[in-house]
Amino acid sequence: MLSRLKNYALIAAVVGAFYYLLSHHFIITSWRDFEVIEKTELTLSHTFYSIRQATPQETLAIDALRDAGIGEWMVDNGMLSQERLNEILRRLDAAQ
Repeated sequence: MLSRLKNYALIAAVVGAFYYLLSHHFIITSWRDFEVIEKTELTLSHTFYSIRQATPQETLAIDALRDAGIGEWMVDNGMLSQERLNEILRRLDAAQ
């Protein structure tokens, strides 16, 4: 009986960890640090994303990250000014 409960607990932990991966973006800011942003839908798309390897324009061009609020996160962390964010978003909207 105890063995079966341990198996159920292990399965529940694995399912919970997988659900957490599906529902959050892990934004890698340096080789040691990362931030977590909640996704708008459950996917594995851009679950792990390095902000150091892309320009703000390239990052904001990804719909999943933009919908999750990466632009506001970049403004809050001083990577972009609000004016620059608005300019990039206008360009992206005009390109679509």
